[in-house]
Amino acid sequence: MTFLSAALAIGASNYAFGLFVEPLADEFGWTRTYISASLSFMALGSLASPFIGRLMDRYGAKPIMVISLILMCVGFGLRPLMTELWHWYALSALQFGALNGAAILPAGRLVALWFPQTRGRVMGMTMSGNNFGGITAPPLIAVAIGNTASWETAYIFIAIAALIIAIFSLFIVREPRKEKIETAEVKNGGPEDTNWSIKDLLKSPTFYVLALVIMLGNFTYTTILGHIYPHLVEVDVSERSAALCLTVLAFCGMFGKIILGYLTEKIQTKFVMMICFIGQICGIILILLLGGGIGVWFAVALFGFFMGSFGALSPLLVQDYFGVKRFGTIMGVISVTTVISFGFGPILAGLSYDLLGTYQVAFIVVAIMFGIAAFAVNLARENQNINTKKV
Repeated sequence: MTFLSAALAIGASNYAFGLFVEPLADEFGWTRTYISASLSFMALGSLASPFIGRLMDRYGAKPIMVISLILMCVGFGLRPLMTELWHWYALSALQFGALNGAAILPAGRLVALWFPQTRGRVMGMTMSGNNFGGITAPPLIAVAIGNTASWETAYIFIAIAALIIAIFSLFIVREPRKEKIETAEVKNGGPEDTNWSIKDLLKSPTFYVLALVIMLGNFTYTTILGHIYPHLVEVDVSERSAALCLTVLAFCGMFGKIILGYLTEKIQTKFVMMICFIGQICGIILILLLGGGIGVWFAVALFGFFMGSFGALSPLLVQDYFGVKRFGTIMGVISVTTVISFGFGPILAGLSYDLLGTYQVAFIVVAIMFGIAAFAVNLARENQNINTKKV
């Protein structure tokens, strides 16, 4: 269910976002900057993450998943009733505020507890739900919009899907017995590394390194992924081909999560994360250089492979250094820093297009950020000298 929950949350929120840009602009006369600015409300999800993570550590993943999916259902289901720009922003805030609770936080906890010995590959397979959403959501939504000429119908379909997954999660999702949880906590970091207090966490240089790396890495979603579709259309790729490119990107991302996730069982996660960032830089450069030619399919596939792995590597990276016992709280605190990427990323892309008529400048800026992140992640060090306490 975490697979399907992530598929719905990420597929509809990120991969398919670009398909709604033109219909909404035509319907309401909003500029692309105004529309793209709604992605900035992902920042609310970041701000809510410490609270959501703390609740998950205390009550488990199931209630967090179910409530988050219901909130997303409401956020999508009410969009056909929009008449003003603030309606769009309010419903986006509701949707994105629940995003982490429907995707990364429950998956990170449940995988680590159920599969401590094969955590890397299973995390990759579970988080590939993000990409499955990317494979299925754009073509289905494109068909819904194209056949009915109605973005409203597409949003209703998404809301129904969220409700169905929430109901199934209520009956299916569960956590291991207490004994198995304690065993998993030891195997995923050891008892001496899992009872972090917020005070001690803030004393750790590694905390700030990981926060910076994850913050920069999230620009891949808010600036690149959400605007690849309109970028391809602007460089004379047909709308149908551009939608298929998103499917190729998502499909390759599934392999990226699984392969690089498995690789973390062989070498340190931080080195795999470096590979992830360098691969994304190469993909972005090729997307910009190849334009609308046939080679852009390879460029999109390359970018998708490494972009996809980031979603699986992030929780693994945090668990490597801080364990799993307080994973929800710690991942939530780190996620607060992504307010910057979620808040600034969409605006960067929108301004790049509205002022310069192209997304290229925004894409280049993000590639530079990935270079910084690839260097920074190598600075992460073990924190064995910290006196850990219960959060």
